This record gives sequence, structure tokens and C-alpha cells, in this order.
Amino acid sequence: MAALCRPDALHCRILTLTDAMKKALLLFSTLLFSGLFAGSAMADTLYKCIDKASDTTLYTNQRVSGRQCTIVSSIKSSPSGLAPKASATSTPGDFPRVSSNTQKERDGGRRTILEQELASEQRNLDEAKKANNINKAQLHERNIAALQKEIANLK
Repeated sequence: MAALCRPDALHCRILTLTDAMKKALLLFSTLLFSGLFAGSAMADTLYKCIDKASDTTLYTNQRVSGRQCTIVSSIKSSPSGLAPKASATSTPGDFPRVSSNTQKERDGGRRTILEQELASEQRNLDEAKKANNINKAQLHERNIAALQKEIANLK
């Protein structure tokens, strides 16, 4: 049961959802957010957020502070809603090739640049923490994680 009220309203209308109505709403929301109903995906994750104080339920694509939110569905899709197709063509015989030594040099240079960026991001993170700037600290933490992942993917 959920109450539909405006903050300045003198009367509230009580809305009671049956199990069938809840399932239909959930199905509709899932279809809408997964891109099957709409042309493309609108959200990757669908949350069901419950406000215990007012006993209201909200379905949204973002967590709502002050409410107990659980993930209803999580979808990984491309912006068009379709998975990209693998290329079936092979590399042409006259395609330019790079020697393995040249490639190793390039990979080494790339690793050096990424490690320098990682060190710089770590310094920026330390400065943000000293300044108690939580938003900047979180940004630098994400950048550090991305750089570490990129370094780990190097050959």
C-alpha cells in the first residue's frame, strides 16, 4: 500500500497495488529500461527504492538517498541495444606490418607514460585527501583504478 500525496494536500489518496499490478509494473519498467520497449536502452540498472517512513515504492535508474534500494535488473547493452558484430574479414596481405622489436619499444613507451600518469594521479589523490575534497578524491581513485587496469592489460 502506498500513499499518493502532495506535501500541501489536506487529503491523501491511498493506492493499493495487487500482486498482479506489481508484476505488471515491474515487467513494464524492465522492458522500458532494457530498450525492448523503447528504441534503445535508457538505463543499465533498475532500482526498487522503498521509503520505510512513508511506505512508498519508487522504481528508478539511480539510487535514492534516504531510501532502501535494491537492484531489480541490470542490463549490459550497447547504446543501440544490439551487440556489436564481430568482423569476419581478415587482414589484407599488403597491410603494413611492424617488427616485433619496434612493437616492444612502443609498448615500453606506452607503459612508461601510463606509469607516469598513475604516479601523477596518486599525487593528486593525496592532495585531494589532504584538502578533504571527497569528490576530487573519488575522481582520482577512479582514474587510478582505470590506469592500473590499463597497465595490467599491457603485454
